[in-house]
Amino acid sequence: MARPVTSNDLLDLAFVSEPQISPDGERAAVVVTRIVRPTGKDGEDAAPRYRSRIELYPTRGRGRPAPLELTRSEHADRSPRFAPDAGRLAFLSVREAQGKPQLYVIGLAGGEAERLTDHAAGVDGFAWHPSGERLAYLSRGEWKDRAAEKGEPRRIVKQRWRAEGVGLLPSEPPQVYLLELRSGKRRRLTDLTEPATELAFSPDGRTLYVQAATAEADQATSRVEPRADLLALDLDSGELTTLLAGVLGLGAATPSPDGTRLAYAAASDQQDFVSPTGVWVLELERTDAGVRAAGAPRLVSGDLEVENSAGGDSRYGAYPARHAWLGSDALLALVNREGATSLVRIGLDGTVEAVQEHAARVVSAFHAVVPTPGAEPTVAFLAETPTEPGELWLRRDGRERRLSGANDAWRRRLELVAPQGPFEAGPARVPFWVLEPARPREDRAAVVQVHGGPHTNYGYGFNLEFQLLAARGYAVVFGNPRGSSSYGFTFATAMLGAYGSVDADDVMAMTEAGLERLGREGAPVHLTGGSYGGFMTNWLVGQTDRFRSAVTQRSISNWTSMYGTSDIGPFFVERQLGGVPWGDAEALWRQSPIRYADRVTTPLLIVHSEEDHRCPIEQAEQLYAVLKRLGRAETEFLRVPGEGHELSRSGRPDRRLARLEAIVDWFERHP
Repeated sequence: MARPVTSNDLLDLAFVSEPQISPDGERAAVVVTRIVRPTGKDGEDAAPRYRSRIELYPTRGRGRPAPLELTRSEHADRSPRFAPDAGRLAFLSVREAQGKPQLYVIGLAGGEAERLTDHAAGVDGFAWHPSGERLAYLSRGEWKDRAAEKGEPRRIVKQRWRAEGVGLLPSEPPQVYLLELRSGKRRRLTDLTEPATELAFSPDGRTLYVQAATAEADQATSRVEPRADLLALDLDSGELTTLLAGVLGLGAATPSPDGTRLAYAAASDQQDFVSPTGVWVLELERTDAGVRAAGAPRLVSGDLEVENSAGGDSRYGAYPARHAWLGSDALLALVNREGATSLVRIGLDGTVEAVQEHAARVVSAFHAVVPTPGAEPTVAFLAETPTEPGELWLRRDGRERRLSGANDAWRRRLELVAPQGPFEAGPARVPFWVLEPARPREDRAAVVQVHGGPHTNYGYGFNLEFQLLAARGYAVVFGNPRGSSSYGFTFATAMLGAYGSVDADDVMAMTEAGLERLGREGAPVHLTGGSYGGFMTNWLVGQTDRFRSAVTQRSISNWTSMYGTSDIGPFFVERQLGGVPWGDAEALWRQSPIRYADRVTTPLLIVHSEEDHRCPIEQAEQLYAVLKRLGRAETEFLRVPGEGHELSRSGRPDRRLARLEAIVDWFERHP
């Protein structure tokens, strides 16, 4: 018999990521990450940790095939990529605690994996040459962070010098190497001054496309937005040509089958990083010196949001969604609309056709091949719903079937509750959902959840946190206030320069409409959210005493200091808040929750990670200090060591458990 969810059920959850389909469409590979429970001994297994392995699935036949565990590292195997002959698989592997990822290749007919690299800095990414006889990869080679090892001072000269999930950025950028598989010889191909992040070969193997960050000196704006250059490296001459410079939000590029075009993801408005991610196409031409751009790129996806920004807390690893060419005149892409994601066909003429039904689910990643010209694509993709964590699916000949069952047993033993909705709230008719527990608390209390971003969205992703709250008897109200993505550019930008205005109105409207929908108008209601959701939590407790208690997570309290302490501070704050700390600081201060701290009476738990570079912990420290000094609201501070902004999704498992229990405990202490 199924039982209610507990926080410890996180330890048995499997995280499925990085789907890949073989060139012949006969096999699918996926990374499955599980949590290794502590052994009780000192050392690396003194706390629970993640272990990632690659599983292989045949794609023919009926029913659900048994997976082959292709790799068996005790730490992390990831980035599976099939060779062009479909008989081998290259991947990255970490074989020891605190080790660096190295490049391996394994034959699919059997045998042990062969290690191909031994760089002190490890390998960051790679791509197969079309011949199957070479691999290009990215590495910092033998570079080591000597300053950190010796505890030496650092001289910082760049505006962008730290990053969330990384900390201080390495002083040496990754370079491109080419490895000959038969001889084992390798050579360095580049002398880049900025980090390279993506590689892709042209179909004829003569050109390697490289994505590298745009140098700050070449930026068109002093705000250092996330811009990158698209480069073409000619393998014959060694010439490196810039195809596109300073592309805002540049994603992985994919050459067309005939090599005459490149498709890539980037901001649909190249002057505004808030604009939806779109699909762009660049025409190419070959000269004696190599490949060059033949004209300006063009946006083919219109106002569609061609990425997955739908929220979920049960994903770990990478979730690629590189566009796939369907012949020479169309692309397969992932589109996020109204809290769901699905695959669509985008023609180069701008036409859009649904490939999948836009259902109540989130397709979080995919990889596709077209085995023969003109055929329907064979697609390996990941899909999840509010009651089903992500699993591997196959789409072939217009039909879909699930391949993996990594969480089937987990789901069978638990009571998982499906949300109702979407409903509409307030004058803006913003969408929201309600999750009603199987066994409500006596006080029939509810919790309002506010997502991060703000340009992300709730809807049909799987959220263990919601299920845990429902298991403890709380109804959950969640939705998409103005500022959320997947409802169009106007909706997403409605609150820019006015944080805490229409977006706050929408959250309050969802709160009241949700309670009415649940028949709980007089019941206690609690509030929580992280990142932007943490901002909104801080903001609302300074504007209203409507909530019985609140938990603010990885939050923002003061935009004037956020500007200089966050890894994205300057460009994010200037565009989102419409101000800078000098001259017009009042614009930032007016939208800072800490300005209204003297109005806060709601009991507040502050949860923040010490290594958060996106919303730095000083934001929590300021708010805590002020609220304790004022003494008008019961306030506690949960500091989490060794974690960053992604604590709730990829933090060390025991710290994730501590966070979940702290949230529920706080609500239960304030009935």
